Amino acid sequence: MLFASYLDNTLIHSYKAYNTGDVCVELKDGKEMSFMNPKAFSLLKEISEQCVFIPVTTRSLEQYLRIDFGLTPKYAVVAHGALLLIDGKIDEQWACETRGMLNIRLPEVGECELLYDIRYVENFFIFAKSGKPREAAEYLRSFIDMSRFTVCAAHNKVYIFPNGLNKGVAVERLKKLLRVETVICAGDSELDIPMLKIADAAITPGTLELSGARVLIVNGDSFAYSALCAVKEFLGGQ
Repeated sequence: MLFASYLDNTLIHSYKAYNTGDVCVELKDGKEMSFMNPKAFSLLKEISEQCVFIPVTTRSLEQYLRIDFGLTPKYAVVAHGALLLIDGKIDEQWACETRGMLNIRLPEVGECELLYDIRYVENFFIFAKSGKPREAAEYLRSFIDMSRFTVCAAHNKVYIFPNGLNKGVAVERLKKLLRVETVICAGDSELDIPMLKIADAAITPGTLELSGARVLIVNGDSFAYSALCAVKEFLGGQ
């Protein structure tokens, strides 16, 4: 069984949401950047002994490698599904298959005044910050070939993904690669929906619009801890 989970605001949270006793799980240039609820931190270790825990993130390779859960997942999916890490190293066959699936050239968006801090992540997709992300996304959709790309706004960021690059596709590939039938997914954002839709059990907060018999809405002071409790309960019922 796989437990595939998004990271930011799902399992981990930024220093802006720090609570006393939280465990630091990410340092950048010596500065504490991300944390986990202490009960969630301990429970994740327990769950990782019962199933295959796979972080699935839109973060770049460099950003992901800054995270320390207190354990080392054998597998991790980064760059929104473009890259698979095995024991912390890029699996070249996965990366080659991704390039073959997409076979695209990313558009130039540098002249869009609504965007700043534009980054071409691992040469697979574009991410940029914006003071008006919804307006920026609508503007980009007006000139980008939407038969080939997907434009998403999330928080203060805008993403441009080649069609076919999403977490749902990545999890399906993982199931085939690892020859497993059951997958539990946890996520909190619009970018996680493709992954949550194909899960045997999808764990999400009430703020995300997602419905279905397999969807479990969890809330509480710590979404990470509540989500992991739901995973543990699911595992106990198997």
